[in-house]
Amino acid sequence: MSKSLESLPWDDFGGPQRDFDRTEGIYESVVGYSGSSDPQHFKDPTYRNIQDYAESIRVTFNEDKVSYQDVLDMFFGFHTPGNPKWTGTQYRSAIFVHTPEQREMAEHAVKSRGALGNFVAIEDASDFYKAEEYHQKYIGKYTK
Repeated sequence: MSKSLESLPWDDFGGPQRDFDRTEGIYESVVGYSGSSDPQHFKDPTYRNIQDYAESIRVTFNEDKVSYQDVLDMFFGFHTPGNPKWTGTQYRSAIFVHTPEQREMAEHAVKSRGALGNFVAIEDASDFYKAEEYHQKYIGKYTK
């Protein structure tokens, strides 16, 4: 069975995408933009016109090999949450959940991170726009 976890925002989504892609049981990772406060008004974000979206990674994984808890642990392993006053919406720390079970697990994971957890929002998954092609698998394309 596979499940998608949308929007694990980072200020540089290339490194975490590479790390997710190296994990057995991850089917796919796609970098993009997610989490607008008004998806009916704001549409088709781009890197140059991100509006109020967050740079994000959508991960699809095999639950028989990687649990949702594993994905949450990877999120916190790859990402240090930042104060929204400094990060703004583009680089904010958030977990976008698809089910009540994911919300419960995400809330527990955030609480267990102590003070850093205060900077992570948990929001319902909604819109997701794939980033421009040059952002996909960025580190593999531009580093040796």
